[in-house]
Amino acid sequence: MALRWTATAMLEAAKGFRRLKAHKQLPSLRRALAAHQDRNAISHDLERQTAAA
Repeated sequence: MALRWTATAMLEAAKGFRRLKAHKQLPSLRRALAAHQDRNAISHDLERQTAAA
């Protein structure tokens, strides 16, 4: 019964959801964020060296 109530609530809530204006650009945003994270991430080797010191 709870599953049925949850499904009904989700269907009702979906009426209020709005699509993002730039939803087609989300994949390029994800790639840009991943590239930014890769450039600014501390390597695990550096972490191991500082832990060993």
